Amino acid sequence: MALQLDDIIAIMKCILYVIAQILHVFIYSLQGQKLIDHSLHIRDKIYKSRWYDIPVRSQKLLLHVMQKSLQPSYLSAGKIYVFSLKSFTTVLQSSVSYFTVLASFQ
Repeated sequence: MALQLDDIIAIMKCILYVIAQILHVFIYSLQGQKLIDHSLHIRDKIYKSRWYDIPVRSQKLLLHVMQKSLQPSYLSAGKIYVFSLKSFTTVLQSSVSYFTVLASFQ
C-alpha cells in the first residue's frame, strides 16, 4: 500500500500543526514558569535589600508584600490549567500515552 503524494502532504500538514501547537503551549508554559520563579524570589530580594534604611511606613508595606509573596503568582487558563514547565511535561506525557494507545488499535 503505497502512499499517494496527497496523503504525504496531508500527513506533513498534520505533523507541522502538532509541532506548532506544542511550541505554542511550550512558550506559554515557559513564560508562566518565569512568572512563578520571579514571584518566589521577591521575598528574598526584599529581605536582602536595605529595607531598614527606609521609613517605617514603607517597611510595613514591604512586610505586607513579603507576606503576599509566600504564595506564588501564576498564569492560568480559566483556573483549569496553570502554565508551568511541570504542567507542560504532564500534558506532553499524557498526549504521547494517548497517541500510543490509539496507535495500538490499528
